[in-house]
Amino acid sequence: MSHKFSLRQTIMATALLGLTLLPLTSVLPIRQASAANDSPHTPVSSDGSYRTVFGQPDDVIQTQNGAYVKGHPGTNKRIHEFAPSSSRTSNQSAGHLGEESVIGQDERTEVQDPSVYPYSAIVKIESDIGGCTGWLISPDTVVTAGHCVYDPNKHKWASFANVYPGRNGNDLPYGSAKARTFYSVTGWTEDGDGSYDYGAIKLNWDIGDSAGWFGYLWKSGSLDGTPENLSGYPGDKEYGTQWEDRDQIRKSTAYKLYYSNDTYGGQSGSPVYQENSRGCGVCSIAIHTNGVYGYNGYNSGTRITQEVFNNLNLWRQQ
Repeated sequence: MSHKFSLRQTIMATALLGLTLLPLTSVLPIRQASAANDSPHTPVSSDGSYRTVFGQPDDVIQTQNGAYVKGHPGTNKRIHEFAPSSSRTSNQSAGHLGEESVIGQDERTEVQDPSVYPYSAIVKIESDIGGCTGWLISPDTVVTAGHCVYDPNKHKWASFANVYPGRNGNDLPYGSAKARTFYSVTGWTEDGDGSYDYGAIKLNWDIGDSAGWFGYLWKSGSLDGTPENLSGYPGDKEYGTQWEDRDQIRKSTAYKLYYSNDTYGGQSGSPVYQENSRGCGVCSIAIHTNGVYGYNGYNSGTRITQEVFNNLNLWRQQ
C-alpha cells in the first residue's frame, strides 16, 4: 500500500476533496422519542417496540481498555438461490452520503468467492431507501449505516429491506432474508449527526447460522496504524459483486475512524475490520459511512465506541 499512501499524500497536499456529507445503562428500552437530556446514542426502532434487556450478553469479553464479542464462521450450509430480476433496485448508497470515494488510483479487488467466511457474513442490502452493505453480528441481526435504515431529511424509516449474505452477482449462496424491524439512535434520526450514523436490521429468520457473523470490539485510545480491511457492494461495479481494499487507520477521533480504503456509493454500512484481532478473530472496529468530505481526503466510518458496542449487544438480543 506504500505507493497508494504516497499518491494520496500528494493529492491531499494540493486540495481537500469536499464531497457531500456515557455508556448506556444495562436496562434499556427501545423507544421512539427522547427527552432533551437523553444521550444521542438512545436507541429507537421503526415500529416503536419496547423490550427491556438486563445486563450484557454472556459472550462479552472484557479487556483492560475495552471489550469484544467473537464472531462465528457459521455452518457454511448453502442454498444457491438465484435473484430474480425484479429484486434489483438502485445499487447506489442510501441518502446523501453515497458519493464516489475512490482516492487516487482505484485499488479495490473483487472478492472471488464471497460465500467463504468472513465475506459470507457481509450482506447486500436492497431497500426503498437505496442499496447498501451490512454485516451480520448474530444469526438474525445486521449492522449497517444509519442512513441505510433511516433518512433524516425525509423523516422516514425504510419500509422494507431484502438482505443477501455473500451475494455474488445473481447467485445467492445463502438465500435471502427480509427485515422485520429497523434500529438506529436519536443522534441520527432526530439530529442527522454523522457521529451517530449507525443502525441495524432485525431479520425474519436466522440466516447467519449458515453464513456466519462478525465479531466486534470497542477500544479506548488511538487506533492509528491499525491494519484493517473494508469489503462491500459498490455501485460502480457489476451488480451484486463484492469488492475489498486493505489499508490502515490513518486518524482516530472520539466518534470516527479515517482510512484510505477505496470505496463507492453502495458500500455504506460495510464493516471496517481486523482479520486477526487477538482473541476476537475477525472483528469490526467501525461501520463505513462517508466519502472523503473534506477531512484530509480520507474516507471514514462510525467508530465502535463503548456506547455503540452496547447498542449492538442490545439489538442482537431483541
